[in-house]
Amino acid sequence: MHWIWGKVVSVASAMRWLACMGLGAGPLVLAAASPALAQLAPASIHADGSARLSPAAYRVINLGTGAIAAYPRINASGQVAFSLIHGDRTDGYFYDGKIVREMGSLGGRAVYVNDLNDAGQVAGTSLNDAGVENAFVWSVRGGMLDLRAAPSRGRSYGWAINSHGVVTGAMGDAAHPFRWGVASGVEDLGITPGIPAPASGRLINDAGLVAGVTTIDDEFTRTFVWTRSDGLIDIDTLGSAESSPVAVGAGGEVAGNRFASFDDGGARPFLWTRATGMVDLGTGRGSSASVITMTPGLHIAGSIGYPDGHQRAMSWTRQRGMRELGTLGGRTSAARAVNARGQIVGFAEDRLGAMRAFVWSAAGGMLDLNRALRHAPPGLVLDQALAIGDNGAIVAGSSAGLVLLRPERGCMCGHTLGPLDLPAQVEAGVPLQASVSFVDGDRTGTRSVEWAWGDGSSGAARKIVEEDSVGSASANHSFSTPGVYAVTATVVARDGRRTAVSQNVVVTGPAAPHDGTVPSNI
Repeated sequence: MHWIWGKVVSVASAMRWLACMGLGAGPLVLAAASPALAQLAPASIHADGSARLSPAAYRVINLGTGAIAAYPRINASGQVAFSLIHGDRTDGYFYDGKIVREMGSLGGRAVYVNDLNDAGQVAGTSLNDAGVENAFVWSVRGGMLDLRAAPSRGRSYGWAINSHGVVTGAMGDAAHPFRWGVASGVEDLGITPGIPAPASGRLINDAGLVAGVTTIDDEFTRTFVWTRSDGLIDIDTLGSAESSPVAVGAGGEVAGNRFASFDDGGARPFLWTRATGMVDLGTGRGSSASVITMTPGLHIAGSIGYPDGHQRAMSWTRQRGMRELGTLGGRTSAARAVNARGQIVGFAEDRLGAMRAFVWSAAGGMLDLNRALRHAPPGLVLDQALAIGDNGAIVAGSSAGLVLLRPERGCMCGHTLGPLDLPAQVEAGVPLQASVSFVDGDRTGTRSVEWAWGDGSSGAARKIVEEDSVGSASANHSFSTPGVYAVTATVVARDGRRTAVSQNVVVTGPAAPHDGTVPSNI
């Protein structure tokens, strides 16, 4: 059985849901730190396989390390909201353009960030001190606000927020969709007429239209929309076996994925408008296709699936229809986000079979983002691009964790850290050798490099090697007790800014005898 959005479903239903949401059969949790797979070359690799020199375009900013609990969100000004898993905790974070802030919680040990608007407000779900899920809205000034109307209403989930700060989600153990605003508080949107089943608001546009799903027999979903004038309306006019919304347009359009039947080969994308009803967008040259995201102006990005099991990133617009975006020389690619400029980001396989983060545009085609970095530290590899703002900034997964790629415009980005260089496993009592490389993008200088070993011991590096703004520091440490420890290196700039990168190490073997102190050599 699988746990998806607060309910237990069958494996078959989980697989259908993942495909319908455009996530394929992959895991719900993405690794934020992945190993380097190939040596980088100084040329840009485009979708047609040709290599052309490209000017450096992006500076790298470290956001955090850990497993990604939900797709990160980025707004038009380049602020980022995201959740990372650290052991038995899931923490929410907000990057305000200068620093990363931890968002806190409603008393529990899990915070899931689900949406971010251009005003810097975040909607999501946090466990409270009793372990119950509660919808929240968060901002730098206001902190985290619990959206429950009353304790008796049970659990709730916050899924989306529009530019006016209005939130939608699901509330109560019976799961009714809700709408929350500062003036109105929590409003129960009821249930879909003719389908008395649990429902959840998943999306909301700036006009207040809510799109969501009604869940039938704890397995099958159907898409609805809600407006103040019409209430809840079932919009699946194609008679699908299952459908789910993915995005809403500025004019009230809804894009999503559907199964015509469960034995027809896979998901199919749809676009619904009041004028046309639900229209099937087709599958291009593939056997299936799925919407991953859509801009308010109706530019869709997603994937086309083929009978051989491979997929290709795709773009759909009303002007050009569906088009395949190619790969970086391999067989597979997938889109993850699109912005108002028509730039699409995702991941694609290169000629060596390694997954690489890409950005695509109609004018420039598909570009490996690893070839467009300025002052990247040694060992940094981008394997997936997850979000892109209207200002062109990109959130990506890398060998050094979650990072922000900021277009180079006199960027004051501080230090950028590469991945920690250390073994994945070491015996208790045997010194662990660790090192970190970094780049001082602003040439402000490095004050110190601090090491924390995850067992309560820490210290500053005695020697830092730095030349022409590229530096490194190394240390060694012996663990006395077997276990899993998070090793962290923090680089402190002369202006006080701190940048950290972490990596787990497994310590094996019997406990080493000691006299109460932890041996370490920084």
